[in-house]
Amino acid sequence: VDLQEAWAMYKDVVMEWSEQKRTDNTLDSEFESFERMMVLLDFNLLSSRSFVTAIEQNFDPRGRFQGAKFPLYDEIKSILVTLYGQYCERINTEEETATERLDCVGMYAMYVLYRHLLPPNIVPDAKLHKSLWSVFPVMCPVMELYGPLYFIPREFMMSYAPYKAVKGCSADIPEIRSEAAAMVIKWNGSFKARVAKIRLDTLRWIAMADSDLSPTVPESHSRTRNEHDDEDMHVNSLASSVASIEAATSTILQGMKIAHSASILLHSQLAAHRALRLNYDADHIPSLMSLMEVLKSIEKLLLVRRRSAVLSFQRSTLKMIASNILKKFDKVRSFVDQCSSSTDFSRNSERARSITRLSACLTALEGVLKGTASFSCIRRHSVAFSIAACMDTMILEVFSTDDLLAVEGYLKDLSQISSIEETLKQVCDCSFLYFYRDLFPECVTRLYQSNLNSAVSHTQLVLTAFSDPERILKHVRHIDRDSQSGVTPCFTGYRNFVLSHLKEEYVGPICQMIETDLRLATSGAKGVHSCLRKLIISTPLYVCQTKLEVKSEVEKYLERTFYDLCTLNLNDCNTYTEMRSIANERYGLNLADPYLPDGSLDQGVDFMDILRDLDSFIAQYNYNLIEQSFVERRPERGAKYLNTMNIKCLSASFKQHGLGVVSSAVNVCYKLLARKFQLLTEFFADDNMNSLLSREFRWFDNQKNVGNNTYPFGRASIFAQEVKKLEVDSGNNALDECRIIISEIGNVIALGRMIRAAKRSVFSDELPFLPSYAIPVDASEGPQSKPNAKSGVDDAISAILTKQDPDFVRAFVNVFRGVIQKSQSDNSFMGSFFCIVPALCLCWMEASIQGKEMMHKKNITRDGYYTDDGFAVGLAFSLSVLGQTKTYESLNWFKSIQSKYAADEEDLMEKKKAQQVKRNAKISASKQSAWFTSNTEDNTQEEDAEMTILHMMGKRLEGNRREMAMLFFSMHGARAFFKDIRSK
Repeated sequence: VDLQEAWAMYKDVVMEWSEQKRTDNTLDSEFESFERMMVLLDFNLLSSRSFVTAIEQNFDPRGRFQGAKFPLYDEIKSILVTLYGQYCERINTEEETATERLDCVGMYAMYVLYRHLLPPNIVPDAKLHKSLWSVFPVMCPVMELYGPLYFIPREFMMSYAPYKAVKGCSADIPEIRSEAAAMVIKWNGSFKARVAKIRLDTLRWIAMADSDLSPTVPESHSRTRNEHDDEDMHVNSLASSVASIEAATSTILQGMKIAHSASILLHSQLAAHRALRLNYDADHIPSLMSLMEVLKSIEKLLLVRRRSAVLSFQRSTLKMIASNILKKFDKVRSFVDQCSSSTDFSRNSERARSITRLSACLTALEGVLKGTASFSCIRRHSVAFSIAACMDTMILEVFSTDDLLAVEGYLKDLSQISSIEETLKQVCDCSFLYFYRDLFPECVTRLYQSNLNSAVSHTQLVLTAFSDPERILKHVRHIDRDSQSGVTPCFTGYRNFVLSHLKEEYVGPICQMIETDLRLATSGAKGVHSCLRKLIISTPLYVCQTKLEVKSEVEKYLERTFYDLCTLNLNDCNTYTEMRSIANERYGLNLADPYLPDGSLDQGVDFMDILRDLDSFIAQYNYNLIEQSFVERRPERGAKYLNTMNIKCLSASFKQHGLGVVSSAVNVCYKLLARKFQLLTEFFADDNMNSLLSREFRWFDNQKNVGNNTYPFGRASIFAQEVKKLEVDSGNNALDECRIIISEIGNVIALGRMIRAAKRSVFSDELPFLPSYAIPVDASEGPQSKPNAKSGVDDAISAILTKQDPDFVRAFVNVFRGVIQKSQSDNSFMGSFFCIVPALCLCWMEASIQGKEMMHKKNITRDGYYTDDGFAVGLAFSLSVLGQTKTYESLNWFKSIQSKYAADEEDLMEKKKAQQVKRNAKISASKQSAWFTSNTEDNTQEEDAEMTILHMMGKRLEGNRREMAMLFFSMHGARAFFKDIRSK
């Protein structure tokens, strides 16, 4: 197409130039001659009329061929019949080579020439036409000439030499093509069987060729030998060497026959379907690949692996054939010498001249055959010409017809064996696959599937077959070559096409299956396929002068995939780190570390995101003292789960971001804690709140003087109601606001404690890797003046093994206690803080019960939670900072609560007993007076309602007792955080 477009553009330029010259009247004879030559070139060659021009020329300008008995017609007919019969006899047999079908195409062209040479008054031979119509087209309905150019015999005959007078030898083009398609479809049924036979013959031949063409080791002989034994051994070794040469040559020729059969079947199958536009059967793709494997395996064995043996046997065989030919002419040489030495020999006679000519031809034949062991094409023709020159009637006395046939066989063997390498390269060449490259994706897919289910891989043989088109693409002359690589753009495009489909259809599924297998392995599931390792550790693939390593491609794919997915979600880095480890252990893949911060899906909320908005986290999450975790108080709208954060999450974040964030996190916690404690002091600095606390403090002090050391539940409830009447800016009552502030203070303290525990967890995970590490003396003494990489590692390891981990909670208590003590005169109102603790406990109990009840409702209108131990931690911290822990314990608040609930429970039990007695009395009275059954039933229902109310009061009392018990247990555990802390 590019050549036609370029030729059309060139003709346009020449026509414009010619018109310009005619307009300017500058047209000369040379340009006119050039125009005529270009017209002839366009009409004959570039318009695809070369053959028509050749047969339509006038071969008889003087009319000498018009006679019906002119011998030329019979000679051409005889040649046609003889050669056509010889070629057709060999087609579809084991003796067929790559030339018979092309020679038959020449016979058809010769027949068309014969028909054009026949005068109009001579009737063509109907038998010859019918033979051409019915013999070869049945054996080969479609013949590939080159690439997308196909030869259909019957269509060719109808176009250039029709003969409708012969019955059954005429048809239109669609009918011819439909008949050819029917024959091809019929042959498709036996295609797989024919391929299987060729494949089986190839396997048998390869096993035999490896043995016959392998290097031989001479046998060892005894040292004591006589002369007679040496002669016998020489004769035996000579006979065995001749037999081995004949066997090796026979093996080589057998391999060439198999290659011819495979090449012809592959060409005919592809060409027939493409020329007739038939779809390839999907089941035939493996058979087509098997033919490619046969061709490339034979080529590799004879031209690569055993090439030295083939060349050695080739030289020996050619010498033997040359010797056999000379032996056949020994009688002729003796006859010529005898005639030359006879007494009646006269140099001027005709016989003498014939003898002299024969002697010269024999000398030339001996000179050609006794030369080197290589027989080129020119030398083989010289041998044949010399033998033909020796043929004379004089030698019939000593040279029989059998000798002539034997010499003819020797010449065929000489031609066949001397061109083994050239013939093999031509037969096994798969350059024509360039025109069938649309089959390559399907072939690659089948290769991948067969490699998964087979222990033997033939991928390289098929890729080598599809790499052969580079031989023709490299010699394209009408396209400029690349200045650097020296290849044409068409070769580069074909190579990119092959590589892209190979990576997409072969390497791509392997990468995806390995990725799936690694993901299943990380989750503990069963692997995908056991043959994946075989595909990875296989030898590199070579296609179109390019090396493709499956292992490196898989490594690149996994590295790119892992890196991209890690950048999208850093919390999943630990998963991909584990997958890299499994890939190295299971498949031997060395995947590079992306050097991204490692994270884990188990860590939940990222700690860095929490630090960015720690105030919101403290307000939206509740602390659980037993599980050492934070639980989301109220989920987002539409969420199906609650977010949590525990020590494992913190340790995963520290591993991801480094332990350098610990100091920053503690600093953020300290600032937030100071801000919350400042709010608490401002709350108690209020005059109304200070007045209520001072009253309670005075009352409790008076009770202590009279010997009453228990703060009563009733007074705490009344005090709580009075505090709730106070208003604050946030909209909550004063008691709820104080409770929330203390809970948030406790959350901050709990977070600081969890940070320390997470840091210790990270150290404990690192300790197993340092069991026998000897700490340098200079590292244990302190940091060096000139730090380097080694000293940095030593300092880090020394910090893990020797340095004590600081307690952030104790540091917070000491700092705040010192500030309170320094400004005791300004914070004197905080001295009665312990008096509000009972009221805060009752407020916390009510809020906790409401939060738990809200969790069971579908429509959540306020916070629903099941834990809030931050309040207990905050109370313990505040009491410890203010130094009022002992003072609070003097309230005996827990004993007061126990006494109150015990009394309420006892009172409730008495009410239940009284109600039960009353109900039983009414039931017995109703049995005695059965006339008034309706009133009795109403009274029974009233009694049941009262009992239900009492049961509900009992459940509420039990819930209050349980909540208060949990609060006191949490406060007791939280006080352990601040035990034995003394101010400095």
